Amino acid sequence: MTVSYLSTSPLKLMSALLALGACAGGQWANAAGTPAGTNITNIATGSFDPLVPGGPNTAQSNLVTTTVQAVCAVSITPNGSVLAPGQSATLLPSENTTFKYTLVNAGNTASTLGVVGRVETASAFTPVLGVYRDLNNNGVVDANEPAVTSVDLPADGSANLLVVVSTDQSARGETFVNLIGSCGGNNAATDADNVSRVTVGPPPVLAVTKSFSPALVRPGTETTVMVNTVNGGQGDSREVVLTDMLTDQLALGLTFVAGSASVSNTVAGAVLEYSADGINWQAAEPAQVRGVRVRVPTLAAGARLSLSFRMLAGPTAENHMIPNVATATTGGQVATGQATADVRYLPAVAIGPVGNPEAPEGTDADSQSKTFAVVGQVVCFDHTVKNTGDVRDNFTVTVTYPQGAAKAEFLNASGGPLVQPLVLDPGQTALVRVCYTPTQAGALGALLTVNGDRGTSNQTRDLIVGVEGGLPELVKSSSIAANVTVATGDKITYTLSVHNPYTRPLTNVVISDPVPAHTDFVKASDNGVVAGAAGTQAVTWNLGTLQPGETRTLTMDTVVSGRAIDGEELKNIFNLVSTELPAPIASNEVKTPVWSARLVITKEVNAKVATYGDRLTYTLRIRNLSPTTAILDATITDNPAVGLEYIAGTTTLAGAAYGDPTVTTSSTGSTLKWKVATIPANGEIVLTYATRVTPQATGNLINTVEVVGTGAGGPNRAIASNTAEASTRLDPLKFAPLGDVLGIVYIDRNRNGLYEEGFDTPVDRARVIMAGGRLALTDKDGRYHFSNVQYGTQAFRLDPNTTPYPPLKVPTDGDLSGTQTVHVRGLTSVDFPLAPLGGDINVLRRTLLIAGDVRVEKLVIPVTGGYVVNLKITSPASLEEFVLTDPLPAGAILKEGRNSLTGTLTAGETNLTYRLEGPAEDRAATTDPFVSWRY
Repeated sequence: MTVSYLSTSPLKLMSALLALGACAGGQWANAAGTPAGTNITNIATGSFDPLVPGGPNTAQSNLVTTTVQAVCAVSITPNGSVLAPGQSATLLPSENTTFKYTLVNAGNTASTLGVVGRVETASAFTPVLGVYRDLNNNGVVDANEPAVTSVDLPADGSANLLVVVSTDQSARGETFVNLIGSCGGNNAATDADNVSRVTVGPPPVLAVTKSFSPALVRPGTETTVMVNTVNGGQGDSREVVLTDMLTDQLALGLTFVAGSASVSNTVAGAVLEYSADGINWQAAEPAQVRGVRVRVPTLAAGARLSLSFRMLAGPTAENHMIPNVATATTGGQVATGQATADVRYLPAVAIGPVGNPEAPEGTDADSQSKTFAVVGQVVCFDHTVKNTGDVRDNFTVTVTYPQGAAKAEFLNASGGPLVQPLVLDPGQTALVRVCYTPTQAGALGALLTVNGDRGTSNQTRDLIVGVEGGLPELVKSSSIAANVTVATGDKITYTLSVHNPYTRPLTNVVISDPVPAHTDFVKASDNGVVAGAAGTQAVTWNLGTLQPGETRTLTMDTVVSGRAIDGEELKNIFNLVSTELPAPIASNEVKTPVWSARLVITKEVNAKVATYGDRLTYTLRIRNLSPTTAILDATITDNPAVGLEYIAGTTTLAGAAYGDPTVTTSSTGSTLKWKVATIPANGEIVLTYATRVTPQATGNLINTVEVVGTGAGGPNRAIASNTAEASTRLDPLKFAPLGDVLGIVYIDRNRNGLYEEGFDTPVDRARVIMAGGRLALTDKDGRYHFSNVQYGTQAFRLDPNTTPYPPLKVPTDGDLSGTQTVHVRGLTSVDFPLAPLGGDINVLRRTLLIAGDVRVEKLVIPVTGGYVVNLKITSPASLEEFVLTDPLPAGAILKEGRNSLTGTLTAGETNLTYRLEGPAEDRAATTDPFVSWRY
C-alpha cells in the first residue's frame, strides 16, 4: 500500500506522527526555518486495488492541523575541541592574535544570544580574551566595533564575531580558548564546542652593539660605523628593524659617505633603506642621508644582523665627542646600542740632535756637547725638529741660556736665516742650526724648546764645556818688502805662522791659503797640497792636532804670472779651521804691488841750427810699455830754453789740433804743461808744438820734457817717464831774424783809420816801397805783402804817383802820411788809409739827432749798387731798454748789417753800419732815425 501525505486530507495518524516528530529533541532540521505560530495542515491519501472492479481505489484520511512552537537554538562555527581545535595560532610572548567566528540563530524566532570567551582548563597559561562584533567583516577590530557579550539576531540570522587573545611576557606553551554561545536561562541551549588553540613559543632577546672604527677620528678622514643586533633568545623573532639615525652626527660635523652602506648577507630577506628626513624611508639612497636601517622578516635564535657604513669627519667636527645610538625593534621589544666617535687631532712634536729628534727628553741622547769654543767665534749645533703628530702645525724654536753669556742665531739647512714658525706636515722634519757666539769665558749651557700652535712642546740641550778668550795667532809675511813692486817672473815666498794660545789642544787643524790669482804656485812646505787650475789655486795643510802653546811655520813659493796687471796689488790671506773653530779665522793680509810698466819719451826738433825769429817745431813721442795697463791723467811737462817763446795755437795731438799748454814764465825760462787723459796700454801718443826764437835766446837752446801719469786698475800708482831733451844751436850771424809785413791801401770814407769791408774802398795797383828798394803792388782788394823782412825797425812808403788820393789825416791819431815806420817782429801789419777826393767823405746826407744826452749822427754814402749808412750813437751813460730805429727809404732793400738797435746801450760811442739797395734817386735815399729808452 502506498501512503501519500495530502494537506487537504487530515488523518489522525499522520497528525500524531507529526506531533511526535516535533517533540523529539526540538532540533529538527527544517523546523528552525518555520516561524513559531505557523499552522501546518496535512491529509493522508491511500491507493489500493478496488474490491469491486471499477470501484474506488483511493481513500483519504481526516485533516490534521499542527501549530509550530517557539524554539531557541544557537550555532557557532567553526567547531573545535581541545583535542581537535578548530583554529590555531602561534605567538610570541606579549603578542596578540584574533580568531574569527560566525554566530547563527538556529531557532525559529528572534533571540538575544549570549557570547563569552572562555579559557579551557587544559591551558598552560591564561591569556586575556575579548569578544568583538566584526561589523564590516574585515577580520580586524576597528575603532567603531565594541566588545560584546550578546548579539540580537532574527531567526536564521548570523553575525561575525572576533575573539582577541592577548598574551603577556610570561606566556609560554599552549592555551585553549572557547567561544560559548547560549540562549539564556537555566535550561537554555548552548554551543560550547568551539575551541581554538594558541601556542606561545620562547621569546627572542635582541641586543644591539655599535662601534666606530677608528673611534679616534682625525678631521678630514673617514670612520666605519658597525651596528649589530643578535637574537639571544631561544625562539625566532618577528620582523626585526635595525635603525641608525644620523641627525645628531650631521649636526656635529660627521657626514654619511655615499654608497658606503652594506648589510651582512647571512640573513635572508634583508632590505636596506634610507631616510632623507628622519621620517620617511626608501630603498634608493638620497642626496643627504639622515638615517639608515635594515629590515628582515625574522631573526632566528642566535642569528646576527649587521649594518655598516662610513662617515666623514669634517673640519667642524674637530674636538667633538660625537655619540650615536642605534635601535633594534621586533614586536614590542626595543634594544639600543651606543658608541662615541672622538674627532680630534693628536698633535705632537719632538726636537733633538740632528737625525734623532725623538730621543727621550732629558736623557743623554737628547743633548749635544762640544768641549771647546772661543769667545767671539761662532759655534753651531744642528738639530732636527719633527712633527710627530697627525696634523700640520706651526712650530717655533726658542733658546735660553745664561743672560749675557752668548748670542744665538737660528739658521736653516742652507745656512740662511731660519724662517719661523716652521710649518710641518705629520712626519715632516726640519733642520734647525743654532749658532752661538760666546761673549764670556766658562761653560755655556743652552736649552732649546720647540712649541706648536696646538699646544705641544719638546726640549733638547746644547752644552759647550769650556769657552776661552782670544784667537789663534795667525801671522803672514812675504819675502818682498813693503811697498816694493814686483814684475812678471818675480818670485814671492809667503811665510805662514800659526800659534795655539789656549790651554786646550786644537784638533783637526786645517790651514788653507788661496794663491793670489795672478801668481802661479811653485812649492809648499810641510806636505802642503795645491789644488785648482792656474788663477784659482789654493794650498791646504792638514796639521792635525795643535797642542797648547805650539807654533807651526809654513812656507809657500809663488811666481808672478803673465796675468798680472800693472798697478794691481797681489793680496794674500790664509785661514785656519778646526773642530773647535769651524768658522774660518783669517790671518793678516799681505799686499805686493805689481809694476813692470814704464813710460818712454823722445823729443825731436825740426832744426838743429836757428837764429832769431826762427820758428822751431818740437815733436814729443810718448810710449806706454805696459802690455796691460793704460796710463791715466798724464801730465807732460816741457821746459823750453830761455829765449824760446811758445806760439799759441800750434799744439797738435795725434795730428789734430789740441789745447794750448799752461804756460808759467820765470827768470830761468818758461814751463809748458799739457794734460792728456789716456795713454793706452802698449800704445803711443805724439804731441807737437812750435816756439819762436826771441832776441833773449843765447847759446844752445836745450829743451827738456818729462811725463807723469797714474796707472789704471788696482791701487793707483804714479809713474814717471824718462827725461828727454832736444837741442838747437843759436847762430845769429848765419841767420837774421826774418818776418812778414803785409797791409792794405784803401779810401777811408768815414775817416776812422780802420778798414771796414763793404764801406771803405780798397785801392788796387798802388805801389808800396820798403826802405832798401823792395817794391810791392796792391791787388784788387788793395792788399800787399813783403816776406823775409829782417826783424827790427823798417820804413814803408806809399808811392803818391800810383793813387790820386792823399794820405788820411785823423785828428785823434795824427797824420797817417804816406810814409810809416814800424818795428818788424814776426808777422807785422802796415795799412795806408787815404782820404776821399775833395778832402771829405762822399756823403749824400748827414743827419744829427739829439735827444737829451744822446747824439745820433747819420751818414748816407752812395756806393756801387746802393748806399752805405753809418749811425754813430753817443751817450755819456748806459741806457736801459734802448731802442733805435732807422727806417729804410721807400722801395729800399736791406742787404747787409742792421738798421735797428734794441737792448741796453753802453756808455760811450756805438757805431751801426748797414747797406741798402735803391731807391732809384739819391734824394729819396735818406730818412730820419728815432730813439727811445727808459730812465
